[in-house]
Amino acid sequence: REKSYHTSPVVGKFFLGSRGLSSHVSERSCNENVLKEKFRELEKTLSAKLTEDITMEEEVDQESNPEPRRLDDPLSESENDLYLSYREPLRRKASLELLRTIMDSPACYIPSIVKRFVEAEEDLSHLEASKIVFILWKHHMYYKALQMSEWLQTTKQFEPTENDYASHLDLIAKVQGVDVAEKYMENVPDSFRGELLYRILLVNCVRAGNRGKSEAVFEKMRTLGFPITIYTLNQMIILYKKCDRRKIPGILSFMNKENLTPSHLTYRILINTRGETGDIIGMEKLIEDMKSHDLQPDIYFLTDLVRWYISEGLKDKAIAIFKEIGEGNSHECIRARNKLLSLYASLDMANDVSRIWNHCKSYPTMLECEAAIGAWGKLGQVEEAEAVFEMAMQKFKGLSSRLFSELLRVYALNNQISKGKEFIERMRHFRCWSGPLVWDGLVRFYVEAGDVGKAASILSKAAERQSGGAVKPLFNSYMVVMEQYANCGDVYNTEKWFHRMKQCGYTGRLRPFQILIQAYLKAKTPAYGLRERMKAENVSPNKEFSIQLSKIDALKREMLLKMSST
Repeated sequence: REKSYHTSPVVGKFFLGSRGLSSHVSERSCNENVLKEKFRELEKTLSAKLTEDITMEEEVDQESNPEPRRLDDPLSESENDLYLSYREPLRRKASLELLRTIMDSPACYIPSIVKRFVEAEEDLSHLEASKIVFILWKHHMYYKALQMSEWLQTTKQFEPTENDYASHLDLIAKVQGVDVAEKYMENVPDSFRGELLYRILLVNCVRAGNRGKSEAVFEKMRTLGFPITIYTLNQMIILYKKCDRRKIPGILSFMNKENLTPSHLTYRILINTRGETGDIIGMEKLIEDMKSHDLQPDIYFLTDLVRWYISEGLKDKAIAIFKEIGEGNSHECIRARNKLLSLYASLDMANDVSRIWNHCKSYPTMLECEAAIGAWGKLGQVEEAEAVFEMAMQKFKGLSSRLFSELLRVYALNNQISKGKEFIERMRHFRCWSGPLVWDGLVRFYVEAGDVGKAASILSKAAERQSGGAVKPLFNSYMVVMEQYANCGDVYNTEKWFHRMKQCGYTGRLRPFQILIQAYLKAKTPAYGLRERMKAENVSPNKEFSIQLSKIDALKREMLLKMSST
């Protein structure tokens, strides 16, 4: 039910008045003989008469290498809108076979595969091609989706639509970064450069944690007179939740002024912000306020609540929510089984983990396998985690890099370093044994094994690959390495990795500065110019960081006194 919204007393009290909330992708050379073999396979596929009654897209979903997109990803709200018209399944069997071939082939083959397909079929509609882009996007195959999208952009068979441009912009931002996406947007015809494109650019700027660009895009949207929707404001709340929570009240005031109704996502972000600060009372009052606006918590809200109750040691409240989930919509529970596995494991409830996994394991998804591996690892049952991994190896044609990374974490968590090293040797030749998640798993594993030098070496090589146009390492991988050096008071290496992180494009975040200042404090060495460096990146200190800055100032004064007395 739609109605105007004015900031409620709860939202006002806990946020407005609170001070506690402080393109062209580079081509790689391909083996010509292998490419010809792919074409022969494709031709056989196109000429085969397929008589199965089942939808092959379901098969493709199960066999595909990366895991499906998480349904509760808050940053996907606007992106999901972008692909709404392409969610119907592929209808033509030849198109399904094309999709399967693209999924099974290296990305560098895709332009030639599509060209050969069109020459053979002469009937690939704009809608079917766009659906293929969506399915690749859904499975995080962004590089392949971008290749397919580029074909759509360059072919003269179809007139490009606003959605085509927006989808292409989204994929460029994900594969090549927001700087390249901005340049692409400059070349989009004025008639298509509307609110949708700016909103998609904003989402990707927020995802990258780039505060400066995010704020610039938001202001540009206002200057151009585009309607500022709840979707756009949600993105700004997500941004400030990451980098400057003191700005959240201003967004809520703007929402109130514009009479905008908060969405489920708005409340979810605010509730998680409260949960992160340990403010359980404030979190529960926001839930009450949400219900007063005729918005009921869904399964993702409830699992978030359980997570925060567990983090604060409120086991009874967590179990009460579990009971509420059990009495709710069974379809929603099925969608959230991966979250439930992890949460039950956090409460050391092995019987419930076993119960849910028994429901899953006949027809598990990749996400459920990942969650089960992690859950058994938390419970110390490494053999069970290994059994899930081996089952996934048999069931899925290609494995998600998340599964490799998750099992590595299990070995590290349970101090089974030798087993982990054997696993690394076994898996290093697999097709998915690469990419940000695997690098992150390796970095964390070697850190846990006490070999920080090896972890840093892996991250360094991954960063070198990124400079050649590949996907960059995860932000958290840099944080793990920096933390290790900071804990030892190694200022030189902490600064070195801080610099490398910035070279990779991760700027405008408070966490790296928190780790950096910890290194100086541990070494009892004054740090000069930290405030200026933060200002240059548009980063504001929170209360905890301000205390650390005052300790650094005390070190400076102590150093000056020593110098003056000598």
